[in-house]
Amino acid sequence: MDGISAYFAGLDVWGWLEIFAMMAGIYYVFLQIRKSRKLWYVCILTSVLNIFVYWHNNYVSMTVIQFYYIVMAFYGIHAFREIKEEAIEEYGEERNPTGRKVAIRRFDWKTGAWTLGIAIPVYFALVHIIRVYAVTHGGLLFPSQPWWDAFIAVGSMVGTFFLSKSYMCQWYIWLVLNTISVGVFVYSGMYWIALMYVVYIVLGLIGLRNWRINGVYVD
Repeated sequence: MDGISAYFAGLDVWGWLEIFAMMAGIYYVFLQIRKSRKLWYVCILTSVLNIFVYWHNNYVSMTVIQFYYIVMAFYGIHAFREIKEEAIEEYGEERNPTGRKVAIRRFDWKTGAWTLGIAIPVYFALVHIIRVYAVTHGGLLFPSQPWWDAFIAVGSMVGTFFLSKSYMCQWYIWLVLNTISVGVFVYSGMYWIALMYVVYIVLGLIGLRNWRINGVYVD
């Protein structure tokens, strides 16, 4: 206990900020499992905290992507309201005997194709930007950091967009990204953020199961 108390007593403001960001992020995924519209408001809070956390630790693209999350949060609030209205119109209720219904849409391959067409060039552009930033300011923790940093960032952009569209496949994207993120952030020494992604993996499996059991298609 003394060691734990000493650890928390020795944390600086960045350490506490990382912990708060972790807690907000876990709550965000919990709301994502339930597909509550409140998740988008928590997304805004989490993104603001992460702007400071990732910038302080030289994760450039992960910092920039937080602004994308904030924009997507406002879109997601509207999109979730719309699909909820469609579900009520289709089924006449919000609940069924097995629990809360999760209104989902079938994956649109056309949307997937143009999303991938945008994501690939954005990915390579981010890798280049991170490399240029590293040359100018230094701070790379390992040689392949730009590739992993950009991959997690762009993958998260796609995952968040697919979440706003209520596609089941967004869970598979998050499971892959969260698994990679654990290794990246452990290597970087950001242990609280790494722990957050471990919890994300567990919650992601729960979320996938919940959407499979309680998911109802509205298209």
